[in-house]
Amino acid sequence: MWIEKRSVHGKTRYCFIERYKSSLTGRYRRVSVTYGKKTPQVVKTATMELDKKIQEALIQEGNSVQNITVQELALRFLEQYKKRVRPNTYQTGKLFIDEFVNAIGQNTLTNKVTPTWLNRFFDKQLYRNERPLTNTTVHAKKAKLFIMFEFAKTHGYVKSNPIKEVKVEWKNEHYRYQNKIENKYLTLDEYHKIIKDCIDRNLPYYADAFKLQFLTGLRFGELSALQVKNILHEHGKTYLDVNSTMLFLRNPARHYISNETKTFAGMRKVVLSKEATEIVERRAKGKDPDALLFAINSAAIHYEDQRPLNINNANTQLKRIALRQGIDKPITTHFFRHTHVSVLADIGVPLRVIQKRVGHADSDITQKIYLHVTKQTEDKFEEQIDELDGY
Repeated sequence: MWIEKRSVHGKTRYCFIERYKSSLTGRYRRVSVTYGKKTPQVVKTATMELDKKIQEALIQEGNSVQNITVQELALRFLEQYKKRVRPNTYQTGKLFIDEFVNAIGQNTLTNKVTPTWLNRFFDKQLYRNERPLTNTTVHAKKAKLFIMFEFAKTHGYVKSNPIKEVKVEWKNEHYRYQNKIENKYLTLDEYHKIIKDCIDRNLPYYADAFKLQFLTGLRFGELSALQVKNILHEHGKTYLDVNSTMLFLRNPARHYISNETKTFAGMRKVVLSKEATEIVERRAKGKDPDALLFAINSAAIHYEDQRPLNINNANTQLKRIALRQGIDKPITTHFFRHTHVSVLADIGVPLRVIQKRVGHADSDITQKIYLHVTKQTEDKFEEQIDELDGY
C-alpha cells in the first residue's frame, strides 16, 4: 500500500492505494480509499478497507470466497428456494437443511464444510442404533444439500461443492425390497377390511375418502382439495375436475387449496364409476359450490367452516387399522392409489390409459405394479391353458 497526498478544493486529502492481480485479465488493478488524515489509526482503517475491497473484487471474479456461516447460507438459500418450489417441497427442504445446520453448528463457516464431515453425517443417519434412516431418505437429504451448496458456489461462498465428493456407504436393502411391489398395494380382502373398520369406528369421511381413492386413483391431497364445483356432468357421465391439492403449512398452522396438482400431468378430468358418483353426489348434497366434498366435520356446508382431511392424520389412522386387522404392510393413503392401478391392470386397461387417469406421465412405481400384475395374469393363463383340452 502507498499513500498519495492530494489537494481537493483547497483541503489536504490522503489517498490510500493498493494493487491486486485480476484473475480474469492477469493484469494488476487498483483500489483506493481517501481520508482527511494520516494517523496510525486511519492507516490501519484504510488497510482493512482496502483488503475488503480486494476480497470483494476477487469474489466477483470467482477467485475467492466470502466467509459466511452455514446459518447465513441456509437463510439466503431458503429465501430464494421458497420462490422456486411448491410450499410442501419447501417445507421438506427446510427441515433437512435446518437439521444439517444444527448438526454441524450454526457458526461453522460454509467454506470449511468438508466431504469427510458430510460422509460421517450421512453414515450416522444410515447406521445409527435408534431409528436409522433408509437409503431413500438419506439420498433425498443429500440431494437438498447438493442444491444448497450449488447455490453457495454460484454466489461465491465456496469454490467447489463438497457434496460432489461425498461417497455414501449405502446400506444393503435387498431384504427390505423383497416382495416390494406386492407390499405397495392392497388385496381386495385387505381393502374391504379397512373400509369396514372405518365404518365400524364411525369414521364415515375416511371410509368414503379411501373408497374414492380406490375407485379413482386420486392422491389424498387432490381428494382433500375436491370442491363441489369440481363435479362435472357431461354426456351422461360424471367426472371430477382434478386441478388442485390441499396444502398444510406450519408456523403458523394453516391450510389452503393450491391452484395446481403435484405434477403437471396431475391436471386432469377423471371419469367416475356409479359407486364413485354416488359418493361424490352424497358428499356434495346441500353444500356451497366452494365447499369441500370431504371434511372431518361433515355437516359443515361452507368452506370457511370446514376442517379438511389431513394426510398425516389419515396415515396415522391407517397404521392403527392395519394393526387391528392384522395387515402386515406399511399402509398409507397412497396404497389405495396403487391398488387402483393394480385393479385396472388386472382387467386389461393399457398402461398409458392408467397413467393418464392417475396423473402420472412417467411413474416407475406405476409401471412396476402394472408389469407385476400383468405378469401374474400371464402366469395364471399358462397354468390354465390345459383346461382348453376339455372343451
